[in-house]
Amino acid sequence: MKVVRLAMIALALVLVVSWLSIVFYPSAQDFMRTNPFWNGLRDFSEEFKAEMAPSLDQAISGRGDTVLIAIPYRPYSDEELERIADFVHAGGRLLVMDDYGFGNQILRALELDMEFYGKPLLDPYITYRNQWLPIVTDLAPEMKEAGIQQLTLNHATALRVGGSYEILARSSDTAYLDVNGNQAWDEGEPRGSLVVAARATVGQGSVTIVSDPSILINSMVGYGDNAAFLKKVIQQAEETPRIVIDTSQLPKAPLDRSRSAWQMAHERMASPYTQVLLVGTILSLTLLPVWRKGAQLEQE
Repeated sequence: MKVVRLAMIALALVLVVSWLSIVFYPSAQDFMRTNPFWNGLRDFSEEFKAEMAPSLDQAISGRGDTVLIAIPYRPYSDEELERIADFVHAGGRLLVMDDYGFGNQILRALELDMEFYGKPLLDPYITYRNQWLPIVTDLAPEMKEAGIQQLTLNHATALRVGGSYEILARSSDTAYLDVNGNQAWDEGEPRGSLVVAARATVGQGSVTIVSDPSILINSMVGYGDNAAFLKKVIQQAEETPRIVIDTSQLPKAPLDRSRSAWQMAHERMASPYTQVLLVGTILSLTLLPVWRKGAQLEQE
């Protein structure tokens, strides 16, 4: 019996330590809200009060003034793409931020004549520190009227825009796409004023496309006017929308997957029926030794 009790105590300690690690230990994964390091989204999430949704269903449910932020580093299914298109057509607002991921899936699902090039946008002259961090000053009038003077990008790409969409930002004339990866401009590679942000109306909703999700991360959101730009494209007039980041298409470490599972379990436990069932289970387990002892006394 003592061995069983010790085993149960050890198991309980393991479970408690595991739970504390899941809830409180910071993530080091890219674009995670609990990541306080250079590549996380803690600063953006706190400033913009952004939610993290572990599934697309959770992301687009709730209030009607939702702004969905998609950072698609994994492919969406056809059903998920259809749901995104329905969300936008019905009046939802979508912010697609991508560089070398699967953003073109979403643009095709929305039937937009636009695509992410998926090749590095470099600028050897108008830059911060090195050509991988181009500075963008060619902004739409609405941005300049809002006091936004420049963006600082980080390993970005550019957009090919074929339709008559609203252009929000372009690179400098000295920028180019490094198609062959030799970090130098070669004949035939796109060069000059390349689109890095655009907006389109789709049905009753709107889609903003930005070719660099890195302007969200802790180390970049404070550079230039990145935060002010994000605020401008997210908010309309004086409204304060619900901002949700769909993390279902982001790569996750085991800790992040466990945290997402805990978050979903926590939300389900908020249901009154689940709470009653949980209380009943705990009471049953608590009173089980008493019942057993009573049964033994009756037998004796």
